[in-house]
Amino acid sequence: QCIRPQSETTPEKLLSNPWHGKGFCEPGQYESALQRCEDGLKSCELGIEMYTDLIGILTNCSNALHQWSTKYHKRISHSNEIGTTKNTWIDTTRAVKKLAERNDDICKNIQKDVIDKLNSYKSENYGKSFIHAKKIKEFRKEFKKAEKPHLELLDRIDQARDAYHESKRKLERAKHAAHVVESDVGSSDESKEKVKRSVEITQKQTDNCREKYKSVLKEMDEHKPKHQDRMFRILAETDDFERKRLQHFKDMFTALKTGSSIEQDERHAAMATEFTDSIKKHDIEADIDFFNKHYGSKTTSKWPVFEEAN
Repeated sequence: QCIRPQSETTPEKLLSNPWHGKGFCEPGQYESALQRCEDGLKSCELGIEMYTDLIGILTNCSNALHQWSTKYHKRISHSNEIGTTKNTWIDTTRAVKKLAERNDDICKNIQKDVIDKLNSYKSENYGKSFIHAKKIKEFRKEFKKAEKPHLELLDRIDQARDAYHESKRKLERAKHAAHVVESDVGSSDESKEKVKRSVEITQKQTDNCREKYKSVLKEMDEHKPKHQDRMFRILAETDDFERKRLQHFKDMFTALKTGSSIEQDERHAAMATEFTDSIKKHDIEADIDFFNKHYGSKTTSKWPVFEEAN
């Protein structure tokens, strides 16, 4: 990835982005928009992976809670605990079992409202065309088509500039040669006339190159608004494509919050009520009294009496 992960305070210039510091209409800069689309696909895949892992964790936890509830319900039932204490203790295992059932519902909600919808969104918007995402491939094709005349014009500008600069260097050499000949008292008039004509010819060539260079730059000035309009129009399409993904992610976060929330679940409220009622029924004195009635102070004890030998 070339658009690097960043904190809110990290300056863009420190992120080593190859597109930072350049204008979008410069050659190849549209790749930044395509990379954004590619990263959107990767984010979809990451979301599917992480929430699938979450379901796995919740499922394992749910299975463990079911097993725990069954195991300790049985052990408490077979224990020597008595009365309301025993009943309340058993009720806690039932409550945890309901927690496991709620966990099962959370898994179903995440699968249906987050993972399945994210998979559908990925398929609809990032459908593959051979090894590339079809929509991103279409964007690249549009950008290349829009950029082609611009690149051709840039090539002509480079050629005109190079031709002008080379002609300018030739002119300087011609002027230098003419100065040397004219400064030499032994030079013939023919030699002087020859270098003079050379300077004049080279000067004319340089002037022509300068005009061609200016002319093609003027053409660029006329071409620039159209090029920007074409490039920004396609960029706006990628903005809409990304905006749609970000809205889907916002909906996904909301679905995750709703699907994993227990505050509005009727069974959660019922579970809490049942748990509370069960605790209220836990009567300590009744259990003490039960013990004393059957085994303690309220039982009738047999005391030893004198027994005559037979």
